[in-house]
Amino acid sequence: MQSWVVYGLVASVCFGVVTVLFKIAQQKGNLTPYYTSFLFGIGVMIVFGIFFLFNPGYNIQWKSNGIAIAAGILWGIGMLVVAIAISKNVEVARLAPIFNTNTLITVVLGIILLHEIPNASQMFRVIAGAVLIVVGAILVSV
Repeated sequence: MQSWVVYGLVASVCFGVVTVLFKIAQQKGNLTPYYTSFLFGIGVMIVFGIFFLFNPGYNIQWKSNGIAIAAGILWGIGMLVVAIAISKNVEVARLAPIFNTNTLITVVLGIILLHEIPNASQMFRVIAGAVLIVVGAILVSV
């Protein structure tokens, strides 16, 4: 198995558990989604702070750093709206498939902006996977 697949699987497990932990924290502590997101942000800063301590190499390039900050802001907004939805007692089993349609958005933007056009043998799998993602989101949201 290629290392990037392992990284993807670890990320999948982590992201899958996050939403459940968000809901448990909200239920146990009756936290506001904003405070929960703030605590979440502290957790993120701890992880990356420790990582940075052991891997201190960085390169200040304003354009790429600005884009990375914009990505972080978008991720934060996404996590905040997930926290708000959870605070409204949404079922995470229904919410997660909807917000995980982000995979479809990523594929489309990768093709359009990054020119990562799948070859002919991959095209069917990409289209079929995208259709299944949309169908799954529709099925859990009704």
